[in-house]
Amino acid sequence: MFQRKYHFVINPRSSGGATGKAWQELESMIRTRLGEFTYDFTDAPGAATRITAQALRNKPDCIVVVGGDGTISEVVNGYFAPGVPARKPPLAVVNRGTGGDFCRSLGVPADLNLALEAVKNGRETPVDVGRLTFRGKDGKEAQRFFINVAGCGMAGEVVSAVNQSSKRFGGLSYFLSSAGGLLTYRKKGVVVEWPDGRSSEHRIVTLAICNGQFFGGGMQISPESRIGDGWFDIVFIEDWNMLQSLWYSKNLYNGTIQSCPGVNVRRAQGLRIKPAAGEAAALIDCDGEDVGSVPLNAEILPAALRFRV
Repeated sequence: MFQRKYHFVINPRSSGGATGKAWQELESMIRTRLGEFTYDFTDAPGAATRITAQALRNKPDCIVVVGGDGTISEVVNGYFAPGVPARKPPLAVVNRGTGGDFCRSLGVPADLNLALEAVKNGRETPVDVGRLTFRGKDGKEAQRFFINVAGCGMAGEVVSAVNQSSKRFGGLSYFLSSAGGLLTYRKKGVVVEWPDGRSSEHRIVTLAICNGQFFGGGMQISPESRIGDGWFDIVFIEDWNMLQSLWYSKNLYNGTIQSCPGVNVRRAQGLRIKPAAGEAAALIDCDGEDVGSVPLNAEILPAALRFRV
């Protein structure tokens, strides 16, 4: 009987450290459902990218991520690392994350047994990938791939605050940081250059470049986004004062944000964002990581990966 080669990339700190503590039990369950498999634990930020790139050189039949959105994003970056074979096997996810935003859009089962069944027998879904070029924290040009949502403005400042916290409140950590950000955030002026040569100027609370529908631990920023349609949905939140930001926050959770005043949406396959004249550079949120600041360039890579769900 043919035995698939599964390689698991495991973040032991996911689920507040419960993944590492329960690994012996999890490992037994995986072997029972899938048979033999290989695995690596991540041990530092960025480790999943390095581990994935190395694993792909051994030509597995499937890479399985055990962790949250941040680990998924790092694994995706490993698929585009130098020296990785052109043939890219499918990915699968066992969701152990704090927010689980990309997993919501993808439809990953929350139940472990169902997730492992999807790893073994799930259908393969083509998924678009975004490529960002931006100014890194060291001031130099950097590049990163994203699978869910990237953007700038208050979202960038929120993820910076969340990532410096313990995340012990799970998805509530994002809400608490967002509420705190409303008290201190000042809207940023940006210029957006579009693929057709036109440009537009905006004063933003947040500008979100959406492949998936959710960010920030369950906020439905882009209900119409589809992860395999070959397009970004660009969501602008502009002109909100602090009271409006508080009032309309409920619409981020019930999927009606795009009906609110000051919210505009455009579809594009790429864009460039830079600070408006005399404006401070907005911080970037890339799949829940604070990676740097504008200027940034974003382009979509249609159906660049396959996920087994």
